[in-house]
Amino acid sequence: MVEQLGLGLKKKILEHQIYRYLSRLALTRNEDDFYSEFDTVLKGLYKFAGPNKPALENVIKAFQERHPLTKFARLLLQERLSKVARERLAKNFFCDWVTEAKKREKLEEEGFKTPWFFVVSPTNACNLNCYGCYAHEYEKGQGLSYAALDRIVREARELGVRFLTISGGEPFHYRDKETGKDLWDLAKKHNDMYFQIYTNGTLLDEKTIERLAKIGNVAPAISMEGFKKETDERRGKGVWEKIDKARRDLHQAGVMHGFSVTVTRENADVVSSDKFVDDLVAKNISFGWYFIYIPIGKKPAVELMPTPEQRGRLRQKIWEWRSKKPVFIGDFWNDGPWVGGCIAGGRKYFHINSSGDVEPCVFVHFAVDNIFRLWEEGKGLREAILSPFFLSIRKKQLEKNDNWLTPCAIIDRPDILREAVKECGAYPTHKGAETIIEGNIARFLDGYAKHLDNLTRPEFEKMIAGEYDSSIVKLSKVIENNRRKNREELEIETRTAKEKTTSREERKR
Repeated sequence: MVEQLGLGLKKKILEHQIYRYLSRLALTRNEDDFYSEFDTVLKGLYKFAGPNKPALENVIKAFQERHPLTKFARLLLQERLSKVARERLAKNFFCDWVTEAKKREKLEEEGFKTPWFFVVSPTNACNLNCYGCYAHEYEKGQGLSYAALDRIVREARELGVRFLTISGGEPFHYRDKETGKDLWDLAKKHNDMYFQIYTNGTLLDEKTIERLAKIGNVAPAISMEGFKKETDERRGKGVWEKIDKARRDLHQAGVMHGFSVTVTRENADVVSSDKFVDDLVAKNISFGWYFIYIPIGKKPAVELMPTPEQRGRLRQKIWEWRSKKPVFIGDFWNDGPWVGGCIAGGRKYFHINSSGDVEPCVFVHFAVDNIFRLWEEGKGLREAILSPFFLSIRKKQLEKNDNWLTPCAIIDRPDILREAVKECGAYPTHKGAETIIEGNIARFLDGYAKHLDNLTRPEFEKMIAGEYDSSIVKLSKVIENNRRKNREELEIETRTAKEKTTSREERKR
């Protein structure tokens, strides 16, 4: 009880200090004043950082060297975020993460590593009809009730998760049939969480944006395919104008917003061009995510997959942008060296679909658990994360994949997914899911994966050797540390899962 009161007081003090600093930062009028104030903020945070001190030290070094991301921080605070949005971001992302480090440490002592985040798809309903969308294959007319969605978020909160991604379908199309509640109600209730919502952007009207501005803990990531031509060709005529207006309105309201792009063979050159990202920065985009086209969903077509060479060029441009552009951009495939390979299977993230199936990834439509069945058995997210299926995928990644520029168990190392599905008896979560692991598509992926490995392995070896190290971050050391952590965490969680299984069997006997 005394410890909880002490933690609560520590939290309040930290929040008060950060809010005061943020106000001062937002009122700075030039870059020198901003950097001087931010240096004070970082030194204050360092006192509370605990196990996060090494990461904060890198941030401090980046500010000292005037890294472009420091300009990004200045734009966020001075021009892009309202007072509500910046304070909610600071509290949910930084204050809670720092002050609740002990909770995560305690869970680790119990043999459980909390993922960074996970994705929930409350509905598959959508007002668009885009080819290649993975959500197309799920049965329509179903969805998670608000009560179920609320419980999922509460369980996430108890595990120390502070960041959730909402996908679909179209998330802003979601409305609970019984209560009429929507995602705004969810975000308002759980105002100590931060939500990123992948959206097609067409439902972000002025009223919706006004509601988002009031709560401050939601960041829409608007999907696009390139410029107007590429976006309207896939998403429908007039979509580009709608999302362009939504971006202007989001910026005017002080709501953080970003973009997401599915990279295909057809648009790869466009979305990896400087013109593309410069246009987005000019429109006050703060973050963006790149996804590789996976041959699933509506009319899967392997010919739409970007070539290994295109993926290599995309990596080069994204890594270059991160050292030059004031925007955060991530690539779940090419960033394997930075995050320790594939982050799926509960290592860093997983997915709960609109039927409650707990999948290793939004693109892997196989599962061994359903959240509703777990609840009936007195279990929950913690048991799902330690499932034999998730642990099998992680173990095979550790044993079989020594090239983190080919992280994906679907298209880069398809043997991993196939073996894990067979070994654990994972069931398909929609009709036709098997095409990714057997048949013509699977055979194509075998050749694709081999070509990709041949192309990328020499580059990854250079990364291990230190040829990609910078004055701020040594990628070779990041890779080394991630290898160690992956091994240690898997060993601990595998042992924990076995002990729980043994204990349950003993109780039954």
